[in-house]
Amino acid sequence: MSKLIVLMIGVTFAAASCNLTEPLGITTGSRGIFKSEDGGESFRTANDIEKKGNINNVSVNALAFSPDNSEVIYLASNSGIYKTESAAAGWIYILSGIAVSDLAIDPRNPDVIYAAGVSGNNGKIIRSKDGGDNWSEIYTEPSKSNPVTSLAISQSTSVLIAGLASGEIIRSFDGGDSWQAGEDLQSRVIKIRFAGANSVYVLARTAGLFKSLDSGNAWTKITSVFTRDNVFSNPGVPAVSAFHDFAVDPRLSGVVYLAAEEGLFRTVSDGAVWNILNLPLKDTALKVSSLAVNPANSNNLFVSVGSTILKSSNGASTWETRELRTEQAVRVIAIDPQSPNVVYLGLGERK
Repeated sequence: MSKLIVLMIGVTFAAASCNLTEPLGITTGSRGIFKSEDGGESFRTANDIEKKGNINNVSVNALAFSPDNSEVIYLASNSGIYKTESAAAGWIYILSGIAVSDLAIDPRNPDVIYAAGVSGNNGKIIRSKDGGDNWSEIYTEPSKSNPVTSLAISQSTSVLIAGLASGEIIRSFDGGDSWQAGEDLQSRVIKIRFAGANSVYVLARTAGLFKSLDSGNAWTKITSVFTRDNVFSNPGVPAVSAFHDFAVDPRLSGVVYLAAEEGLFRTVSDGAVWNILNLPLKDTALKVSSLAVNPANSNNLFVSVGSTILKSSNGASTWETRELRTEQAVRVIAIDPQSPNVVYLGLGERK
């Protein structure tokens, strides 16, 4: 892995030629955003563009709230980036020509935004220092057809960690000005999130969940129980063929949820022991694609299976279900950190 930094102020990106999503077929109904203002009891579409049109056909890859105003939200898609300053009452199309898989906002300066994705045939990381008005390219992956699939920024330092479709991890210690190669997980990186100043989790599609306590210098796999070699000694936990999402409980140390092809899993011991959680669905429909834990209430969580939303108010003991009026899949669940009764769903092609 070589370091390559290209700065292009106010850049307009060429159209992407490599999809970040992996669609399993065309389905009907609205994509874009569904929003709830009553804690997930009901949802409505929130897809209007401010001047004209809508994002009904936009497949959502990620959502990011501005740290000082949660009504400001950035939306990542294969067609670029959208922004709302009105809690999804209206969207603005702020960047085209790059397929964006993930977003990260500097918690100390909400005008600094990072986006990971692919443009042309190369993975890219871009940065805005003015709230999305202008963007510069800060990393280009030299290998072809290898998108940057996820990134995250530390809550208290200038450390950035990004992952590639190939499974490689790259890191920056200066806010994205330079990058260095790190671990190679040998599987597509799905999601990266910090859980403290130096504590960070990385999920890889088939390799599982990894944790680092030193900002990505050393990694420990905390899902070895799910490999086929270990399943026979843990009959209550099935082998997992693919992982899709994870969420760390911000209020309870060691509590992590995993969304997988074979269902929903939880650890309360930071991976030492995992349990499968029962969902009120048929066994053939247990593929969990996304999940979120309420940052203000550990007992309140949401998971998605296709276009069905499941909500628990008692720590996953029981569930309520909501069927959305669409055949699209819920790809992202985001709970407003300042107004926890407000829940956003990002829909699109099935993962």
